[in-house]
Amino acid sequence: MRISEDRYSRDLRRIHLAQRFIQHEVRTQWICAWTGLSGVRVRNLYRSYIQSLNETRRHRGPSPRRIASYLRSPALRAQASAAGGLARVLGVVPEEPLPHARKALQTIDTGERLCDVYELYQQIVPESPFTMDQLIVLVIALAEGEDLMIGHCRNCHGALLLDRLGTSRRLCLGCRQAAGDLSGNTAQVAGAGDPSVDSRDASDSFEERQKSLF
Repeated sequence: MRISEDRYSRDLRRIHLAQRFIQHEVRTQWICAWTGLSGVRVRNLYRSYIQSLNETRRHRGPSPRRIASYLRSPALRAQASAAGGLARVLGVVPEEPLPHARKALQTIDTGERLCDVYELYQQIVPESPFTMDQLIVLVIALAEGEDLMIGHCRNCHGALLLDRLGTSRRLCLGCRQAAGDLSGNTAQVAGAGDPSVDSRDASDSFEERQKSLF
């Protein structure tokens, strides 16, 4: 009887985790990997439960695997720094590099904590375009520890996403702007594309919230 109850409880956790992933518009491939549910079951969950509650979108195509493209924008790199810092603080990213992190992290426990990280991040930065799919790729890269790590800005001590072999100054976007030292495209900060939003003001607003976290 005890074994049956444990299996039932675990299955309910899988379903609940899948529902949280679906609400965050995570691709089916990731949901299957982190929950152990089949693609058919995930799609049935989407149709029978989530779709009846809201207009959650489903992203098509293969799940993203590379993080480099997310980091070309100074604003996205700043947002990834904050999200990665939260993942480290809440124990989703281990202190030491984890071999085969892509497989090792894919457990129900870690998936639930990953959702906690993203939901907390959304509360703090509700206008951020940073997606759950991007967070998953970031967490895996940080856990592997081969190319990226979470450090701190040497000026404000905010969380900062760093290239392990990089030689750039350890300054966050806000501190670099304050120092007049920007080599990237500063127009791509949060609020870009809206002529009523000044890019420096939008970035400063995000940086102030990021600094208060760490």
